[in-house]
Amino acid sequence: MMTYDTAVRLPPGGSQSEVEVGQFAAGLRAASRTGARVALRLVERFERIVEEFCVKFEQPATPAMARIIAR
Repeated sequence: MMTYDTAVRLPPGGSQSEVEVGQFAAGLRAASRTGARVALRLVERFERIVEEFCVKFEQPATPAMARIIAR
């Protein structure tokens, strides 16, 4: 996880603070894009795991459930 430590100071003229705010905003945007990519990868991984589980257990479970219901 990335963290950004940016302090906003108001030097005479204020130009440095504008640069720091811009850097902070750029860092925040980059972190949000990184977070979104990580979240998408996790969703894709979860979908694969669920699909594998369903394929592995759905077919054997169907006849067993039919036998239980038939009783």
